[in-house]
Formats: sequence, structure tokens, C-alpha cells
Amino acid sequence: MTEDIKDQEAGNEEVESETPETSDAATENGADAADNADASESPAEDDAAEDEAAAEDEAAAAEDEAAAEDDAAEDDAAEDDAAEDEAAKDEASDEKDEEAAEAAGDEASEPSASEESAQDHVSEPTASGDASNVAGIAAFFDHPEHLMYAATQARDAKFERFDAFSPFPIHGMDEAMGLGRSWIPWVTFSAGAAGLMTAASLQFGIMGFDWPMVFGGKPFFAWPSFVPIMFELTVLFAGVTTALVMLVAAGCFRKNIIIDKDITNDRFALWIAADDKKFDREQVVEFMKSLNPTEIRTVKKDGN
Repeated sequence: MTEDIKDQEAGNEEVESETPETSDAATENGADAADNADASESPAEDDAAEDEAAAEDEAAAAEDEAAAEDDAAEDDAAEDDAAEDEAAKDEASDEKDEEAAEAAGDEASEPSASEESAQDHVSEPTASGDASNVAGIAAFFDHPEHLMYAATQARDAKFERFDAFSPFPIHGMDEAMGLGRSWIPWVTFSAGAAGLMTAASLQFGIMGFDWPMVFGGKPFFAWPSFVPIMFELTVLFAGVTTALVMLVAAGCFRKNIIIDKDITNDRFALWIAADDKKFDREQVVEFMKSLNPTEIRTVKKDGN
């Protein structure tokens, strides 16, 4: 009986000794399972992160491609605009060349001086406060043909108060300036008629009515003897009146503006006065430049 009890206790001790070992094994198995679970979850997260990064890369690549397409479209548009501008410039250049050729063929006497030369000699613009002090603008030329061409252009531009100055008379200048017949002959005719009537009135009135006298048996109205006096007074009145009117019309009794002293020597000048109805300083200067003069000068009333 006692031996059975001992065997039973020994068996219980073995069971107790075995139980902790079993629990330790179970704990180890649980840890291994957790590690395996963590290991299985980690690759899945890595795959998801890689997929998300790949999607972001694809989106960035798509944006870059769209931006590149936009840049290419802008470059194409810029190239098209540049081509259009170049074509327009070519057309304008061709038109200018054609106009220059036509002008050279139509106007053989057009001045050959360059426009840059005229621009270098253009006087400084007059201030708006000194506009009333401007007497006019003069353009200078080296040859009489150039002055005649300039006068023709001024006539066609409908300027009224302009003049052409030359050291000597130029044949055809009156026609180039559009001048009609001078009114001075009408003054001469009127003065001569006044002289004739004065002589006839004096002689017929005195000899016929006021103080009639007989000379050599002649009648009171002996008109043949009156002819010399009528002729002399006709010439006297016509000549003196014409001279005075011509001097007044030429401005000899007023202070004249000296444009350039060399005009009486070897220079030719086209003058547009400031009292012309169409006078505008900038427009007149541009018109003068188109004539290709050697110099353009703004002249003031005080001569400076």
C-alpha cells in the first residue's frame, strides 16, 4: 500500500515537472507565430508603398509631358509669329524698293544727298514758348536743279508763303513755284493812264477854258501840240510809280531776315514762312527732309 502511494507521488512529480516545459514550448510557439505574422505583414506594406511611389512617379511624368507639350506649342506659335513678322518686313522692304525705283525714274533731277546729312544739320526744336519768334524754315541745296525740284514739291504741297532764293535767275522757276502773271504791270498801266489823263486835262482845260490864247494862228484845242506833254507825263507817272511799288512789294522798306549770307554767292535755299496757313514746324521739317537738302535751318525773327 505504501509503495503504491509512493509511486503515485512520483507520478505527480513527473507531471508537474513536465507541465512547465509544455508552457514554455507554447510560449515559444506563440512568439514564432507573431514573428511570422510580422514578417508576412512587412512585405505587404513595402509593396503598397512601392505601388504608391510608382503611381506618384507616373503622375509626375504625365505632368512633365504635358508641360513639355505646352512649351512645344508655345515655341511653334513663336516661330509662326516670327515667320509672319519676317514676311511682313520683306513685303515692306519690297514696297519701299519699288517706290524708290519709281521715284528715281520719274524725277531725274531729284537731289542725291542723303537724308542723314539733312538730319545732322537740323537745328534744335524751338520751345513752345518761343514759337511766336520763329520766322520760318529754310532748306539749303547745292544745285539749281535741286532747288527747282524743291520748289515744285512745295507748290504741290499747297504752301502759299514760300520762296526760292538763288544767286542768279533760274529759267523755269516761276512755273516751278506756280507763280502767275505779275500784278506789277497793272500798276504800271494804271499809273501811265493817270499821267496821260493828267496831261490832257491840264492842257485842254487851260488852253480851251481857263486861259485860251492864240499861238501862231492855232485853234484853242490844238491837240497835236499837246501830245509831247501827254507822253512825258505818261512815262513819268508809270515809271516812278512802278519803281516805288516794286520796292515796297519786295520789302525794301522793312527789316528783312537774313537767312544766309552765302545765298548771294553759291547757295540755293527754299524758304517757308511761319505765317503760312499750313505752317507747322514739325510737319515742315519732315517735308524739308523728304527733299534731301544739305541743311535745314529754323530762322527766328531776331536773326539768331
